Amino acid sequence: MFDVRYEGLRIAPSYSATRELMREGKALEDAKEVLDYGIPAPRKRKKGTIEKWLRKDNKTYSAVVVRSHYAVLHEDVWLLIHFGKF
Repeated sequence: MFDVRYEGLRIAPSYSATRELMREGKALEDAKEVLDYGIPAPRKRKKGTIEKWLRKDNKTYSAVVVRSHYAVLHEDVWLLIHFGKF
């Protein structure tokens, strides 16, 4: 689960993002797909935060990550703070 990477850094889901992934029936690899192939969201986010949208099967998925230091792994990671569908 923690070997999914985006731009060379691991993606670590927050507790709320984990619940959002489970609610949608998706895995961390699906969030990576949105980040890899999605387009930047038109809304503004805080500096250092990336939000991308990916349209798939008449649904639009969004993934929001922020670069953070993960103390458990002792390395910088992309912290997945939101995954949703609209």
